[in-house]
Amino acid sequence: MNQTRKFILKRPVIFSLAIIIISVALTSIPLSFLFDSICGQQEAEYIVGILEQTVVSVILILFLKKIDYLKKAGFQRKCNELWILWPMICFILLNASDYLGSVAIDKSKPLLILLFVLVYLSTGLFEETLCRGVVFTVMLEKWGGSKRGYYSAILLSSLIFGLTHFIHYILGDSSFLYTVTQVIYASFVGVFFCASMIRNRSIYPAMLLHGLFDIAGSLKEIAVNGGIDKSYKTTTLDETVVCVIILLPLFVYGLFIIRKEYEKHVISQKEE
Repeated sequence: MNQTRKFILKRPVIFSLAIIIISVALTSIPLSFLFDSICGQQEAEYIVGILEQTVVSVILILFLKKIDYLKKAGFQRKCNELWILWPMICFILLNASDYLGSVAIDKSKPLLILLFVLVYLSTGLFEETLCRGVVFTVMLEKWGGSKRGYYSAILLSSLIFGLTHFIHYILGDSSFLYTVTQVIYASFVGVFFCASMIRNRSIYPAMLLHGLFDIAGSLKEIAVNGGIDKSYKTTTLDETVVCVIILLPLFVYGLFIIRKEYEKHVISQKEE
C-alpha cells in the first residue's frame, strides 16, 4: 500500500477528482425499481439511497484503513471541543424554521419517516467520508507542511465539495444561479466542517451535523401530502446574496478556528 499512497500523494488533485466522480456515480445508480413491488416509490428511493451511500462509504473507509489513513481522517471517538459546533446547530434550526408551524409531519407513515432520517444521515456519512475523510486528508497530508499548503488543503477540498453540486445543473435539475448558490454555501460549510475535524480530531461530529442539516431542510418530504421535490430549482440574485451573507460568519468562524489550530501545530513542532 506504500506505492498506492505514494501515487495518491503525487497527484492529490487528480486522485480527488477521480474518487469523487467514481463515488458519486456509484451512489447515483437508479435501482429503486427493485423495491417498487414491496413499498412505495418514495420509500424505494430512500432505501436505495441508504444502501448505495452506506456501501460506498464503507468501501472508502476500508480504503483509508488499507493506506493507514483511518486515524488521520478522524475515524476515532475522541472529540476535544464539541462546543465549537454551536453555530452549525443554529444554522440547522434556521434551516428547519421554514417548515416549523407550517408543515405537519405525516405520522401515519412511520416507516417513511425512519427511512427519511436514515437516508439523510447516510448522506452525511457518505459526503463527509468522501470529502473530508478522503479528499481533505490526502491534501492535508500532501501540503500540510507549510501554512500555504495547510490552507490550500482546506479551501480546495471545500471548493471541490461545493463544485460537486454542479451535477444538478448538468442534469438539468436546477438553474445556473441556484447551483452557484449551492456551491458557495456548500464550500462555506465545508470549511467549517474541516475546522471541526481539525479541532476535535474526529470526523463524526461533522457527519452528524451534515445529516441533521439535510434533514432540517427537507422536512417537507415527510409532511402530509409531501414527497420528494423533483421540480426545477431556481432562485433570485437577492436570495443568493442573502444566503452568502447568512453563511459568511460560519465561513469566517471556521477560518478563525483553523488559524488557531495551525498556530498550535507550529508551536508543538518547535517544541519537538
